[in-house]
Amino acid sequence: MGMEEETKWSKRKKGRSVGRIYCAHPATGEKYYMRMLLNVKKGCTCFEDIRTVNGVVHTSYKSTCEALGFLDDDKEWLECINEASNWATGNQLRQLFTTILCHCEVTSPKNMWESCWEVLSEDMEYRQRKLLNHPTLCLTASQKQGNTLVEIEKLMRQAGKTLKEYPGIELPDSSEIKELGNRLLNEEINYNKEEQKEEHSRIFGSLNSEQRHAFDSVMESVDKDLGKQIFVDGYGGTGKTYLWKAITTKLRSEGKIVLAVASCGIAALLLQGGRTAHSRFHIPLILTEESTCDIKQGSHLADLLKKTSLILRDEAPMANKICFEALDRTLRDILRHKNVNSSKRPFGGMTVVLGGDFRQILPVIPKGRRHNIVTASIKRSYLWKHFHILKLTKNMRLNCTTHDESEKQRVAEFAEWILNIGDGTNTSSEGEELIKIPSDILLKKGNDPKKNNCGKHISKFAGEVSSARILRRKSNIMSKERNSSRYK
Repeated sequence: MGMEEETKWSKRKKGRSVGRIYCAHPATGEKYYMRMLLNVKKGCTCFEDIRTVNGVVHTSYKSTCEALGFLDDDKEWLECINEASNWATGNQLRQLFTTILCHCEVTSPKNMWESCWEVLSEDMEYRQRKLLNHPTLCLTASQKQGNTLVEIEKLMRQAGKTLKEYPGIELPDSSEIKELGNRLLNEEINYNKEEQKEEHSRIFGSLNSEQRHAFDSVMESVDKDLGKQIFVDGYGGTGKTYLWKAITTKLRSEGKIVLAVASCGIAALLLQGGRTAHSRFHIPLILTEESTCDIKQGSHLADLLKKTSLILRDEAPMANKICFEALDRTLRDILRHKNVNSSKRPFGGMTVVLGGDFRQILPVIPKGRRHNIVTASIKRSYLWKHFHILKLTKNMRLNCTTHDESEKQRVAEFAEWILNIGDGTNTSSEGEELIKIPSDILLKKGNDPKKNNCGKHISKFAGEVSSARILRRKSNIMSKERNSSRYK
């Protein structure tokens, strides 16, 4: 028999179902209501047949479900809000309303809003009086509704949704709606300008001459829109973090945006509003020579970068040069809509300040040799020729030590010794890798009974470890012998 004779269509022996209807979450909207209708409607040949009830074609699947009586009322959600209104604040009630809309099965958002808008807007008049400094201000019902919907829309945007997804609720025609969309932008401009100004005044007075020169260079580039690239080179203790704080407080007190990032999370914690560079700029984890940051034109992050005055990055030497080149290509593409010449300028013409010390950790290259590590450094990038190098050489940590002059001298000598090790000038003549350690920081063997007891304990501990190793080896040998005899 051929294949055609063997193949035939046979009816299902049990039940009458033909296929499987996939699950849909209530939050998916029309897809959920369409699935609900497909479970009960029979003989449908088109989408209009699914939406037809008693000869009437409905405009949506949800209204079709309502006509068939499939949807329950929203009584439980209204009772939840009314019960919470006995103790919760207005802001908490609006958060509850947002949560119910986003994650629960609300049949009619419009009816729910019309039933509970009064409790959601109880504090709105007080908020506007405080905001506008108008103690006798009185709002109409429509004004209360409009301001309440603006606050709810802010919460909806934080949850990744908008009231536009619920046609029954009409948003007010307000200019505030346009400004609240970019949450990233709101976070960066939400600093208290007066507090930032006071902190800057306190910091600026204690900057040394080198720090002030670097500060003036950065401010000149930002104020005149010069788009300079500056690298602040300073070893640990020269006050780089203190300089970053002086720069950020100054610009933020003027309402300007500074994106402070670092190459690692610990360094980012020392910066006010700091984040890692990969988190802020969406730098790929797997980098190639042609990589770019995952920032799309028109996105919130792209709009934030267009309004940014300064990018500040700490611990830059430990990052691979491809990270900076990826950011350079991305900024050239994003900022070309702001400035035509941005595509021809490094970092799109934005002022970029890097800081760090090349004596410390360089980029980590798995299984890489010295040549690979040096090649991955930013000094080997095509961007390095655009950077202005500013050096910090004064160790500011020495001023925070004791007032004893001899102690200060000892600490200064130790700091100088560490610095010489980093420069490679503190090695012995026998080889580059041999370093002579000063005798004052070595523990010498003496007649102190504590040290002798310590030595005895160390010897005893070493003997116990050796005994444990011998016993463990004997145990392994015996277990292997038992296993071998078991399988014979």
